[in-house]
Amino acid sequence: METNLPDSLPGEELADIGGKYNSESKKIRGFLIFIAISLVLGILRNISYCLLSISFILREAKWKRLTDPTSNAYHPYWKPLLIYDAISNSVIVLINLVVIVLFFQRRKIFPKLIVILNPTVFILSLISYYLSSLIPAAVITKAYDKEGKALIVSFIAMHIWITYFLVSKRVKETFVR
Repeated sequence: METNLPDSLPGEELADIGGKYNSESKKIRGFLIFIAISLVLGILRNISYCLLSISFILREAKWKRLTDPTSNAYHPYWKPLLIYDAISNSVIVLINLVVIVLFFQRRKIFPKLIVILNPTVFILSLISYYLSSLIPAAVITKAYDKEGKALIVSFIAMHIWITYFLVSKRVKETFVR
């Protein structure tokens, strides 16, 4: 049975100029599947961090306990840390949303943007860690220790993934729109 369907979709013939278009290479495969999973899990984690950091500002009892000079838990750096964390975590969630959309749309700008935004998010996290280090009560927590280890892993992973996005043939073939 013969059909009258075209051999290609509209626009595919334009993308095939020079024979560079290959519909198989456009699919998200290989290490990019790991990136997709990481992006989705990452936004869920970052939304929870964002909500937690905002809750310290919105819940008056928590806010007063840490920022009121008459409180036992008071330290002058709690206020700037809590405000910074709420803002930076909100920015990170927005960055996550943009990156996820660009990734699944396989936009050409995605690899360039990830090379810029990955260090940006790392620096935002590093600043939060530094501000926390100024508060003795924060430094002695398990969360502070865990965050320090996470920053080390993040630093190593950042360099691996940036290199991957800069030199990978699959990345160049996948993000073409």
